[in-house]
Amino acid sequence: MSRRLLIVKLGDLGDAVILTAAVDAASSCLPEYSIDVLLGSAGGEVFACDERVNKVITFDRKLIEGIRAFTPRSIIAWIKLLWSVYRRHYDIVIFAHHMTTFLGTLKLFSIALASGAPLRAGIDNGRGWFLNASLPDQGFGAKCEGAYWRDIVLALAPCASGGNLGIKVCPESYAKVDSLLGNNIARPLIAVHHGLGGWIPGRAWRAELYAKVIDRLHQVLGGSFILIGGPEEVGGAEEVIKASRTELVNLVGKTSVQVLAAVLSRCDLYIGPDSGPMHVAEAVGTKIVSLWGPTNERAWGPCEEIGAPPSVCIRAPNRPKPSLYVGHKMGNVSQACDLGDIDPESVVDAAIRLLRSGGKVGCKR
Repeated sequence: MSRRLLIVKLGDLGDAVILTAAVDAASSCLPEYSIDVLLGSAGGEVFACDERVNKVITFDRKLIEGIRAFTPRSIIAWIKLLWSVYRRHYDIVIFAHHMTTFLGTLKLFSIALASGAPLRAGIDNGRGWFLNASLPDQGFGAKCEGAYWRDIVLALAPCASGGNLGIKVCPESYAKVDSLLGNNIARPLIAVHHGLGGWIPGRAWRAELYAKVIDRLHQVLGGSFILIGGPEEVGGAEEVIKASRTELVNLVGKTSVQVLAAVLSRCDLYIGPDSGPMHVAEAVGTKIVSLWGPTNERAWGPCEEIGAPPSVCIRAPNRPKPSLYVGHKMGNVSQACDLGDIDPESVVDAAIRLLRSGGKVGCKR
C-alpha cells in the first residue's frame, strides 16, 4: 500500500493554480507517495486531468468565513469534511497557508488531527504550534506564494527537479476551443479579463478603459481579442463590447476552468487584473500584463522562480504600495480602491513590449 500525502489549500481558483508548483515538486521529490489535494470548491477542476494527483477533495470555503462558520449547516459540512480526511489515513499533510488568523489556524489544526498524519508541514509565523516540520513564514510578498509551497516540499525531500507551475489540460478541452473560436482568428491573439477576479472590488478597472486598450492595440498590431471571465461577469463584458470599436470574441461565462486553460494556451497575451484567470494564463505559459491596486504583486504576481512566462505588473499610481496582504497582515478589504488611475497607454505600451520581446521582462520582486 502506497503512502499518502495531503496538500491543503482552501482558497480560490488562483490559489489552486499556484498550488500546482507544490504538486509538481511532490510528484518529483516524493514519488513513493500518493498525492491528494484539499481545495476550495472553485479550484477542483484545475486537477481534473492531472495524473500526478490521486484524489481531489473540495470544500466551499465561504461556509467557514466569518460568522457563517458557526451556523449548523457550516459545522455539519466541516465535520463531514474532517470525516472524509480521517478515512484516508495520511502519512504527511502539507498546509499551503499563512496562519494569519486564530480561527483559520484552528481550522487547519482540526484537519491535521483528522488526517492522522505523523508529519505535519507548513510555514510558521508563531501560530504553527501543531506543525512538526516547518519553514519560517517571512510574510506575504517576501517570496511568491507558489515558491513558499514548493519550498515546503523541497525541505521535506530535497531534489533537483520539479516545482514549476502547470495545468494539465484535458484533451477534449482543446476540441471545445476549436468550436468556440472558429477559423477567423488572427495573430496576435489577446485575452482580456475585465472582471473583479473574486471578492476584492479594488481589482476592478472601468469597461471604457479596457475598450481603449483593445482599440489601440488593434490599431497598432491588428490581431484578435477574446473576452474571458465567469458567469457573474457577463454584464461587464457587455459594457466592454459597447465601448469598443473592435470586434470581440465574447467567451465570458462560456468556459469551464479546463476550457479556459485551453483557450489561454492558444493566446499570445493576457491583459487583466490579479485574478484566477491571470494565474491560469501564467500556468499555461501565456505572456501577461497584469493590473494591480490593493493586492500584493510580490506575493501573487507572475513568478519566474516557479516557471512563469514573461510578464509586466502595472500598479495604480494612487496605490504605489499594496494595502492588502503585506507582511503578516491581511489588511482591510473594505478600504480597497479600484484601478481607475492606471493609464491605458501604459497598458498598451507594456503589451506591445511583451509581444515584441523574446526574453523575460518580469514583475519586479
